[in-house]
Amino acid sequence: MSIYHSNRTIFINTMWSFIGRFGSLLISLITNIILVRLLSPQEFGQVGIIMFFVVISSILVESGLGGALVRQEHTSEVDYSTVFIFNLSISIIMALGIFISAETIAVYYNDSELIFLLKLASLVLIFNALRVTQTVKLIRSLKFKEKSLYETIAFSIAALTSIYTAVQGYGPVALVILELVNTVILTVLFWYFVGPLNKIKFSSSSFFKFYKFGFNTTLASLLNQVFDNIYHLVLAKYFSIQQAGYFYQAKKIQGLPLGVIQGSVLNVVYSALSRLQNNAIEFNKLYYNIVKIFTIGVSFLCIIIFLYADAIINILYGSEWSQSVFYLKILIIAAFFSLQELLVGLIFKVFDRTDMILKLEIFKKLLLSITIFYGIWVSNVDYLFYGFVLISIWGFLINYYYARKIQTSIFLGGVVIMKIILISMLMVVIVTFFKESYEVGRGGEFLMFPIIFLSYILALFVIGVVSLDEVKMIKKIFR
Repeated sequence: MSIYHSNRTIFINTMWSFIGRFGSLLISLITNIILVRLLSPQEFGQVGIIMFFVVISSILVESGLGGALVRQEHTSEVDYSTVFIFNLSISIIMALGIFISAETIAVYYNDSELIFLLKLASLVLIFNALRVTQTVKLIRSLKFKEKSLYETIAFSIAALTSIYTAVQGYGPVALVILELVNTVILTVLFWYFVGPLNKIKFSSSSFFKFYKFGFNTTLASLLNQVFDNIYHLVLAKYFSIQQAGYFYQAKKIQGLPLGVIQGSVLNVVYSALSRLQNNAIEFNKLYYNIVKIFTIGVSFLCIIIFLYADAIINILYGSEWSQSVFYLKILIIAAFFSLQELLVGLIFKVFDRTDMILKLEIFKKLLLSITIFYGIWVSNVDYLFYGFVLISIWGFLINYYYARKIQTSIFLGGVVIMKIILISMLMVVIVTFFKESYEVGRGGEFLMFPIIFLSYILALFVIGVVSLDEVKMIKKIFR
Protein backbone atom coordinates (compact mmCIF):
# COMPACT_ATOMS: atom_id res chain seq x y z
CA MET A 1 0.00 0.00 0.00
CA SER A 2 1.51 3.38 -1.01
CA ILE A 3 1.89 6.24 1.46
CA TYR A 4 -0.70 8.21 -0.53
CA HIS A 5 -3.31 5.49 -0.23
CA SER A 6 -2.43 4.98 3.45
CA ASN A 7 -2.91 8.68 4.09
CA ARG A 8 -6.16 8.70 2.14
CA THR A 9 -7.55 5.68 3.98
CA ILE A 10 -6.69 7.20 7.35
CA PHE A 11 -8.10 10.56 6.29
CA ILE A 12 -11.45 9.13 5.18
CA ASN A 13 -11.92 6.95 8.25
CA THR A 14 -10.75 9.71 10.57
CA MET A 15 -13.20 12.15 8.99
CA TRP A 16 -16.14 9.78 9.47
CA SER A 17 -15.04 9.04 13.00
CA PHE A 18 -14.55 12.77 13.65
CA ILE A 19 -17.99 13.64 12.24
CA GLY A 20 -19.58 11.11 14.55
CA ARG A 21 -17.59 12.33 17.53
CA PHE A 22 -18.36 15.94 16.67
CA GLY A 23 -22.06 15.12 16.61
CA SER A 24 -21.75 13.57 20.04
CA LEU A 25 -19.66 16.57 21.13
CA LEU A 26 -22.34 19.03 20.09
CA ILE A 27 -25.10 17.04 21.79
CA SER A 28 -22.96 16.54 24.89
CA LEU A 29 -22.13 20.23 25.09
CA ILE A 30 -25.79 21.29 24.82
CA THR A 31 -26.81 18.63 27.34
CA ASN A 32 -24.12 19.72 29.78
CA ILE A 33 -25.12 23.39 29.51
CA ILE A 34 -28.72 22.50 30.32
CA LEU A 35 -27.78 20.19 33.20
CA VAL A 36 -25.48 22.83 34.72
CA ARG A 37 -28.51 25.11 34.99
CA LEU A 38 -30.52 22.36 36.67
CA LEU A 39 -27.90 20.86 39.01
CA SER A 40 -25.39 22.20 41.54
CA PRO A 41 -21.60 21.85 41.88
CA GLN A 42 -22.30 19.57 44.86
CA GLU A 43 -24.26 17.15 42.65
CA PHE A 44 -21.62 17.16 39.93
CA GLY A 45 -19.03 16.49 42.62
CA GLN A 46 -21.02 13.44 43.77
CA VAL A 47 -21.09 12.03 40.26
CA GLY A 48 -17.35 12.71 39.91
CA ILE A 49 -16.78 10.36 42.87
CA ILE A 50 -19.05 7.69 41.39
CA MET A 51 -17.52 7.79 37.91
CA PHE A 52 -14.09 7.18 39.39
CA PHE A 53 -15.15 3.71 40.46
CA VAL A 54 -17.02 3.05 37.21
CA VAL A 55 -14.11 4.12 34.98
CA ILE A 56 -11.56 2.08 36.93
CA SER A 57 -13.80 -0.98 36.89
CA SER A 58 -14.41 -0.57 33.14
CA ILE A 59 -10.68 -0.83 32.47
CA LEU A 60 -10.50 -4.10 34.39
CA VAL A 61 -13.53 -5.36 32.47
CA GLU A 62 -12.03 -4.64 29.04
CA SER A 63 -8.63 -5.97 30.22
CA GLY A 64 -6.89 -4.78 27.05
CA LEU A 65 -8.06 -7.85 25.18
CA GLY A 66 -10.05 -5.74 22.73
CA GLY A 67 -6.88 -3.90 21.73
CA ALA A 68 -5.11 -7.23 21.30
CA LEU A 69 -7.88 -8.38 18.93
CA VAL A 70 -7.51 -5.21 16.85
CA ARG A 71 -3.79 -5.79 16.50
CA GLN A 72 -4.11 -9.48 15.59
CA GLU A 73 -3.69 -10.11 11.86
CA HIS A 74 -6.05 -13.10 11.81
CA THR A 75 -8.87 -13.73 14.27
CA SER A 76 -11.47 -16.46 14.68
CA GLU A 77 -14.93 -16.60 16.20
CA VAL A 78 -13.40 -18.53 19.09
CA ASP A 79 -11.10 -15.55 19.76
CA TYR A 80 -14.07 -13.18 19.88
CA SER A 81 -16.06 -15.58 22.04
CA THR A 82 -13.20 -15.99 24.51
CA VAL A 83 -12.81 -12.23 24.94
CA PHE A 84 -16.58 -11.82 25.31
CA ILE A 85 -16.90 -14.47 28.03
CA PHE A 86 -13.93 -13.16 29.97
CA ASN A 87 -15.05 -9.51 29.79
CA LEU A 88 -18.63 -10.34 30.79
CA SER A 89 -17.48 -12.46 33.74
CA ILE A 90 -15.21 -9.72 35.05
CA SER A 91 -17.90 -7.07 34.55
CA ILE A 92 -20.36 -9.00 36.72
CA ILE A 93 -17.72 -9.40 39.43
CA MET A 94 -16.81 -5.70 39.35
CA ALA A 95 -20.46 -4.61 39.33
CA LEU A 96 -21.13 -6.76 42.39
CA GLY A 97 -18.05 -5.30 44.04
CA ILE A 98 -19.33 -1.74 43.59
CA PHE A 99 -22.83 -2.77 44.67
CA ILE A 100 -21.59 -4.36 47.90
CA SER A 101 -19.10 -1.59 48.77
CA ALA A 102 -21.51 1.28 48.01
CA GLU A 103 -22.41 1.84 51.66
CA THR A 104 -18.77 1.84 52.78
CA ILE A 105 -17.86 4.44 50.15
CA ALA A 106 -20.83 6.60 51.18
CA VAL A 107 -19.76 6.47 54.83
CA TYR A 108 -16.20 7.46 53.88
CA TYR A 109 -17.49 10.59 52.13
CA ASN A 110 -20.27 11.12 54.69
CA ASP A 111 -22.86 11.24 51.90
CA SER A 112 -25.70 8.68 52.00
CA GLU A 113 -26.92 9.67 48.52
CA LEU A 114 -23.90 7.93 47.03
CA ILE A 115 -25.29 4.49 47.92
CA PHE A 116 -28.08 4.43 45.34
CA LEU A 117 -26.02 6.29 42.75
CA LEU A 118 -23.18 3.75 42.96
CA LYS A 119 -25.55 0.79 42.72
CA LEU A 120 -27.26 2.27 39.68
CA ALA A 121 -23.95 3.14 38.01
CA SER A 122 -22.64 -0.42 38.48
CA LEU A 123 -25.00 -1.58 35.70
CA VAL A 124 -22.95 0.45 33.20
CA LEU A 125 -20.13 -2.09 33.51
CA ILE A 126 -22.24 -5.05 32.43
CA PHE A 127 -23.65 -3.34 29.34
CA ASN A 128 -20.20 -2.06 28.35
CA ALA A 129 -18.86 -5.62 28.45
CA LEU A 130 -21.68 -6.90 26.25
CA ARG A 131 -20.48 -4.95 23.19
CA VAL A 132 -16.68 -5.17 23.36
CA THR A 133 -16.42 -7.73 20.56
CA GLN A 134 -18.82 -5.82 18.29
CA THR A 135 -16.74 -2.69 18.79
CA VAL A 136 -13.58 -4.57 17.82
CA LYS A 137 -15.23 -5.90 14.65
CA LEU A 138 -16.20 -2.38 13.57
CA ILE A 139 -12.68 -1.04 14.19
CA ARG A 140 -10.94 -3.96 12.47
CA SER A 141 -13.14 -3.57 9.39
CA LEU A 142 -12.63 0.23 9.46
CA LYS A 143 -16.38 0.86 9.63
CA PHE A 144 -16.01 4.13 11.48
CA LYS A 145 -18.92 5.72 9.64
CA GLU A 146 -21.35 3.14 11.06
CA LYS A 147 -19.73 3.22 14.50
CA SER A 148 -20.05 7.00 14.67
CA LEU A 149 -23.70 6.88 13.63
CA TYR A 150 -24.61 4.37 16.34
CA GLU A 151 -22.78 6.40 18.99
CA THR A 152 -24.55 9.61 18.00
CA ILE A 153 -27.99 7.99 18.11
CA ALA A 154 -27.34 6.40 21.50
CA PHE A 155 -26.05 9.57 23.10
CA SER A 156 -28.94 11.65 21.72
CA ILE A 157 -31.50 9.37 23.36
CA ALA A 158 -29.49 9.31 26.59
CA ALA A 159 -29.22 13.12 26.63
CA LEU A 160 -32.97 13.62 26.30
CA THR A 161 -33.63 11.07 29.04
CA SER A 162 -31.09 12.71 31.35
CA ILE A 163 -32.51 16.21 30.88
CA TYR A 164 -36.04 14.96 31.52
CA THR A 165 -34.88 13.22 34.70
CA ALA A 166 -33.15 16.40 35.91
CA VAL A 167 -36.24 18.53 35.19
CA GLN A 168 -38.28 16.11 37.29
CA GLY A 169 -36.00 16.87 40.23
CA TYR A 170 -33.97 13.67 40.52
CA GLY A 171 -30.69 15.58 40.95
CA PRO A 172 -27.46 13.62 40.42
CA VAL A 173 -29.46 10.57 39.30
CA ALA A 174 -29.87 12.38 35.97
CA LEU A 175 -26.12 12.28 35.40
CA VAL A 176 -25.92 8.56 36.11
CA ILE A 177 -28.92 7.99 33.82
CA LEU A 178 -26.99 9.75 31.04
CA GLU A 179 -24.21 7.15 31.24
CA LEU A 180 -26.53 4.17 31.76
CA VAL A 181 -29.01 4.88 28.96
CA ASN A 182 -26.18 5.70 26.56
CA THR A 183 -24.44 2.37 27.12
CA VAL A 184 -27.70 0.37 27.00
CA ILE A 185 -28.85 1.90 23.69
CA LEU A 186 -25.38 1.61 22.17
CA THR A 187 -25.16 -2.06 23.14
CA VAL A 188 -28.56 -2.77 21.58
CA LEU A 189 -27.57 -1.00 18.33
CA PHE A 190 -24.25 -2.83 18.13
CA TRP A 191 -25.86 -6.22 18.68
CA TYR A 192 -28.60 -5.53 16.13
CA PHE A 193 -26.45 -4.13 13.32
CA VAL A 194 -23.08 -5.83 13.89
CA GLY A 195 -24.66 -9.05 15.07
CA PRO A 196 -24.21 -11.39 18.04
CA LEU A 197 -21.46 -13.96 18.35
CA ASN A 198 -21.80 -17.04 16.19
CA LYS A 199 -20.62 -19.32 18.97
CA ILE A 200 -20.07 -19.15 22.71
CA LYS A 201 -16.89 -20.96 23.60
CA PHE A 202 -13.96 -20.17 25.88
CA SER A 203 -10.53 -21.17 24.63
CA SER A 204 -7.61 -21.05 27.03
CA SER A 205 -5.16 -20.94 24.10
CA SER A 206 -6.92 -17.88 22.64
CA PHE A 207 -7.00 -16.21 26.03
CA PHE A 208 -3.29 -16.64 26.74
CA LYS A 209 -2.50 -15.54 23.17
CA PHE A 210 -3.89 -12.10 24.05
CA TYR A 211 -3.02 -12.19 27.73
CA LYS A 212 0.44 -10.65 27.60
CA PHE A 213 -0.66 -7.73 25.43
CA GLY A 214 -3.86 -7.23 27.40
CA PHE A 215 -2.27 -7.58 30.84
CA ASN A 216 0.34 -4.89 30.27
CA THR A 217 -1.99 -2.40 28.59
CA THR A 218 -4.67 -3.00 31.24
CA LEU A 219 -2.37 -2.30 34.17
CA ALA A 220 -0.94 0.74 32.36
CA SER A 221 -4.45 2.07 31.59
CA LEU A 222 -5.53 1.31 35.13
CA LEU A 223 -2.68 3.32 36.59
CA ASN A 224 -3.31 6.14 34.15
CA GLN A 225 -7.04 6.34 34.84
CA VAL A 226 -6.67 5.97 38.60
CA PHE A 227 -4.38 8.98 38.78
CA ASP A 228 -6.28 10.89 36.11
CA ASN A 229 -9.51 10.57 38.08
CA ILE A 230 -8.18 10.47 41.63
CA TYR A 231 -8.31 14.25 41.80
CA HIS A 232 -12.11 14.00 42.11
CA LEU A 233 -11.64 11.92 45.26
CA VAL A 234 -8.85 14.10 46.67
CA LEU A 235 -10.79 17.34 46.15
CA ALA A 236 -13.99 15.86 47.60
CA LYS A 237 -12.26 14.42 50.67
CA TYR A 238 -9.59 17.00 51.55
CA PHE A 239 -11.06 20.20 50.15
CA SER A 240 -14.81 20.10 49.33
CA ILE A 241 -17.29 18.26 47.13
CA GLN A 242 -18.06 21.64 45.53
CA GLN A 243 -14.43 21.91 44.40
CA ALA A 244 -14.75 18.41 42.97
CA GLY A 245 -17.80 19.70 41.07
CA TYR A 246 -15.86 22.63 39.62
CA PHE A 247 -13.09 20.25 38.59
CA TYR A 248 -15.64 17.83 37.10
CA GLN A 249 -17.04 20.55 34.83
CA ALA A 250 -13.58 21.75 33.76
CA LYS A 251 -12.62 18.18 32.94
CA LYS A 252 -15.88 17.79 31.03
CA ILE A 253 -15.08 20.77 28.79
CA GLN A 254 -11.47 19.71 28.35
CA GLY A 255 -12.57 16.20 27.51
CA LEU A 256 -15.14 17.15 24.89
CA PRO A 257 -12.94 18.43 22.02
CA LEU A 258 -9.83 16.46 22.96
CA GLY A 259 -11.90 13.35 23.55
CA VAL A 260 -13.17 13.72 20.00
CA ILE A 261 -9.60 13.83 18.70
CA GLN A 262 -8.50 10.91 20.85
CA GLY A 263 -11.50 8.77 20.00
CA SER A 264 -11.67 9.61 16.30
CA VAL A 265 -7.96 9.67 15.46
CA LEU A 266 -6.07 7.23 17.66
CA ASN A 267 -8.30 4.23 16.91
CA VAL A 268 -7.96 4.80 13.17
CA VAL A 269 -4.22 5.43 13.42
CA TYR A 270 -3.58 2.35 15.54
CA SER A 271 -5.48 0.15 13.12
CA ALA A 272 -3.64 1.60 10.10
CA LEU A 273 -0.17 1.43 11.67
CA SER A 274 -0.74 -2.17 12.76
CA ARG A 275 -1.21 -3.11 9.10
CA LEU A 276 2.21 -1.61 8.26
CA GLN A 277 4.18 -3.06 11.16
CA ASN A 278 6.21 -5.23 8.75
CA ASN A 279 6.92 -2.43 6.28
CA ALA A 280 9.42 -0.12 7.97
CA ILE A 281 9.68 2.50 5.20
CA GLU A 282 5.94 3.03 4.76
CA PHE A 283 5.41 2.86 8.54
CA ASN A 284 7.95 5.61 9.20
CA LYS A 285 6.54 7.93 6.52
CA LEU A 286 3.00 7.42 7.70
CA TYR A 287 3.84 7.87 11.39
CA TYR A 288 5.72 11.10 10.69
CA ASN A 289 2.78 12.58 8.76
CA ILE A 290 0.36 11.53 11.49
CA VAL A 291 2.47 13.13 14.23
CA LYS A 292 2.70 16.39 12.31
CA ILE A 293 -1.00 16.75 11.47
CA PHE A 294 -2.12 15.48 14.89
CA THR A 295 0.15 17.87 16.80
CA ILE A 296 -0.77 20.89 14.68
CA GLY A 297 -4.48 20.33 15.32
CA VAL A 298 -4.19 19.48 19.02
CA SER A 299 -1.84 22.38 19.72
CA PHE A 300 -4.11 25.01 18.18
CA LEU A 301 -7.12 23.62 20.02
CA CYS A 302 -5.22 23.78 23.32
CA ILE A 303 -4.09 27.35 22.64
CA ILE A 304 -7.66 28.50 22.04
CA ILE A 305 -9.11 26.73 25.09
CA PHE A 306 -6.34 28.10 27.32
CA LEU A 307 -6.70 31.69 26.08
CA TYR A 308 -10.49 31.64 26.13
CA ALA A 309 -10.98 29.54 29.29
CA ASP A 310 -12.65 32.37 31.21
CA ALA A 311 -15.02 33.19 28.34
CA ILE A 312 -15.88 29.52 27.77
CA ILE A 313 -16.80 28.90 31.42
CA ASN A 314 -18.77 32.14 31.86
CA ILE A 315 -20.69 31.91 28.59
CA LEU A 316 -21.55 28.23 28.89
CA TYR A 317 -22.14 27.88 32.63
CA GLY A 318 -22.33 31.34 34.16
CA SER A 319 -20.16 33.33 36.56
CA GLU A 320 -20.98 31.04 39.51
CA TRP A 321 -18.77 28.40 37.89
CA SER A 322 -15.77 30.75 37.51
CA GLN A 323 -13.65 28.59 39.83
CA SER A 324 -13.57 26.03 37.02
CA VAL A 325 -11.36 28.35 34.92
CA PHE A 326 -8.17 27.49 36.82
CA TYR A 327 -8.84 23.75 36.48
CA LEU A 328 -9.59 24.09 32.77
CA LYS A 329 -6.31 25.87 32.03
CA ILE A 330 -4.31 23.32 33.99
CA LEU A 331 -6.11 20.38 32.39
CA ILE A 332 -5.68 21.66 28.84
CA ILE A 333 -1.89 21.98 29.23
CA ALA A 334 -1.65 18.49 30.68
CA ALA A 335 -3.97 17.15 27.96
CA PHE A 336 -1.63 18.24 25.18
CA PHE A 337 1.23 16.19 26.58
CA SER A 338 -1.02 13.28 27.51
CA LEU A 339 -2.29 13.01 23.93
CA GLN A 340 1.27 13.15 22.63
CA GLU A 341 2.17 10.40 25.07
CA LEU A 342 -0.69 8.26 23.75
CA LEU A 343 0.49 8.81 20.18
CA VAL A 344 4.04 7.79 21.09
CA GLY A 345 2.60 4.84 22.99
CA LEU A 346 1.26 3.44 19.73
CA ILE A 347 4.86 2.48 18.90
CA PHE A 348 4.92 0.17 21.93
CA LYS A 349 1.54 -1.32 21.06
CA VAL A 350 2.17 -1.90 17.36
CA PHE A 351 5.52 -3.59 17.99
CA ASP A 352 4.20 -5.61 20.94
CA ARG A 353 6.26 -3.89 23.62
CA THR A 354 3.37 -3.22 25.94
CA ASP A 355 5.63 -4.14 28.85
CA MET A 356 7.30 -0.75 28.32
CA ILE A 357 3.95 1.02 28.59
CA LEU A 358 3.40 -0.59 31.98
CA LYS A 359 6.91 0.08 33.30
CA LEU A 360 6.85 3.73 32.26
CA GLU A 361 3.37 4.24 33.73
CA ILE A 362 4.48 2.82 37.07
CA PHE A 363 7.48 5.15 37.20
CA LYS A 364 5.37 8.13 36.15
CA LYS A 365 2.70 7.44 38.78
CA LEU A 366 5.27 7.12 41.55
CA LEU A 367 6.35 10.67 40.76
CA LEU A 368 2.75 11.85 40.52
CA SER A 369 1.98 10.32 43.94
CA ILE A 370 4.62 12.59 45.48
CA THR A 371 2.97 15.71 44.03
CA ILE A 372 -0.48 14.59 45.23
CA PHE A 373 0.70 13.95 48.78
CA TYR A 374 2.51 17.28 48.81
CA GLY A 375 -0.60 19.13 47.64
CA ILE A 376 -2.67 17.47 50.37
CA TRP A 377 0.02 18.11 52.99
CA VAL A 378 0.19 21.87 52.31
CA SER A 379 -3.58 22.02 51.62
CA ASN A 380 -2.97 23.93 48.41
CA VAL A 381 -4.93 23.14 45.24
CA ASP A 382 -2.46 25.09 43.08
CA TYR A 383 0.50 22.91 44.06
CA LEU A 384 -1.62 19.81 43.59
CA PHE A 385 -2.29 20.62 39.95
CA TYR A 386 1.04 22.22 39.07
CA GLY A 387 2.53 18.85 39.93
CA PHE A 388 -0.01 17.22 37.63
CA VAL A 389 1.18 19.36 34.69
CA LEU A 390 4.88 18.76 35.36
CA ILE A 391 4.44 15.00 35.51
CA SER A 392 2.36 15.07 32.29
CA ILE A 393 5.27 16.75 30.51
CA TRP A 394 7.75 14.31 32.00
CA GLY A 395 5.55 11.37 31.01
CA PHE A 396 5.63 12.39 27.35
CA LEU A 397 9.39 12.94 27.34
CA ILE A 398 10.27 9.62 28.93
CA ASN A 399 7.87 7.71 26.63
CA TYR A 400 9.40 9.43 23.62
CA TYR A 401 12.94 8.57 24.78
CA TYR A 402 12.22 4.85 25.05
CA ALA A 403 10.05 4.73 21.90
CA ARG A 404 13.05 6.00 19.93
CA LYS A 405 14.98 2.91 20.99
CA ILE A 406 12.33 0.74 19.33
CA GLN A 407 11.77 2.93 16.26
CA THR A 408 14.68 5.33 15.81
CA SER A 409 13.02 7.06 12.86
CA ILE A 410 10.50 8.86 15.11
CA PHE A 411 13.20 11.46 15.86
CA LEU A 412 11.91 13.79 13.10
CA GLY A 413 8.43 13.61 14.61
CA GLY A 414 9.93 14.72 17.94
CA VAL A 415 11.57 17.72 16.30
CA VAL A 416 8.23 18.78 14.83
CA ILE A 417 6.53 18.45 18.22
CA MET A 418 9.15 20.65 19.90
CA LYS A 419 8.81 23.32 17.21
CA ILE A 420 5.02 23.38 17.64
CA ILE A 421 5.36 23.57 21.43
CA LEU A 422 7.65 26.59 21.01
CA ILE A 423 5.14 28.31 18.71
CA SER A 424 2.31 27.58 21.15
CA MET A 425 4.16 28.99 24.16
CA LEU A 426 5.11 32.17 22.32
CA MET A 427 1.56 32.73 21.11
CA VAL A 428 0.05 32.26 24.58
CA VAL A 429 2.57 34.67 26.14
CA ILE A 430 2.13 37.33 23.45
CA VAL A 431 -1.68 37.18 23.37
CA THR A 432 -1.95 37.15 27.19
CA PHE A 433 0.39 40.14 27.46
CA PHE A 434 -1.61 42.03 24.84
CA LYS A 435 -4.97 41.27 26.53
CA GLU A 436 -3.74 42.36 29.97
CA SER A 437 -1.86 45.44 28.75
CA TYR A 438 -4.75 46.83 26.73
CA GLU A 439 -7.58 45.45 28.91
CA VAL A 440 -9.25 43.71 26.00
CA GLY A 441 -12.93 43.03 26.67
CA ARG A 442 -15.02 40.00 25.73
CA GLY A 443 -15.88 41.38 22.29
CA GLY A 444 -12.26 42.20 21.57
CA GLU A 445 -11.22 38.67 22.55
CA PHE A 446 -13.43 37.15 19.89
CA LEU A 447 -12.25 39.63 17.26
CA MET A 448 -8.71 38.43 17.99
CA PHE A 449 -9.56 34.82 17.07
CA PRO A 450 -8.91 35.08 13.28
CA ILE A 451 -5.66 36.94 14.02
CA ILE A 452 -4.54 34.16 16.35
CA PHE A 453 -5.42 31.53 13.77
CA LEU A 454 -3.61 33.25 10.89
CA SER A 455 -0.58 33.95 13.08
CA TYR A 456 -0.43 30.29 14.07
CA ILE A 457 -0.55 29.11 10.44
CA LEU A 458 2.06 31.68 9.39
CA ALA A 459 4.37 30.60 12.22
CA LEU A 460 4.11 26.96 11.07
CA PHE A 461 5.38 27.96 7.63
CA VAL A 462 8.11 30.27 8.96
CA ILE A 463 9.55 27.70 11.36
CA GLY A 464 9.44 24.99 8.68
CA VAL A 465 6.77 22.71 10.13
CA VAL A 466 4.53 22.95 7.06
CA SER A 467 5.44 23.43 3.38
CA LEU A 468 3.37 24.29 0.32
CA ASP A 469 3.96 20.82 -1.14
CA GLU A 470 2.36 19.24 1.92
CA VAL A 471 -0.65 21.53 1.64
CA LYS A 472 -1.09 20.42 -1.98
CA MET A 473 -0.89 16.77 -0.91
CA ILE A 474 -3.59 17.32 1.74
CA LYS A 475 -5.80 18.91 -0.92
CA LYS A 476 -5.24 15.89 -3.15
CA ILE A 477 -6.16 13.49 -0.34
CA PHE A 478 -9.27 15.53 0.46
CA ARG A 479 -10.42 15.39 -3.17
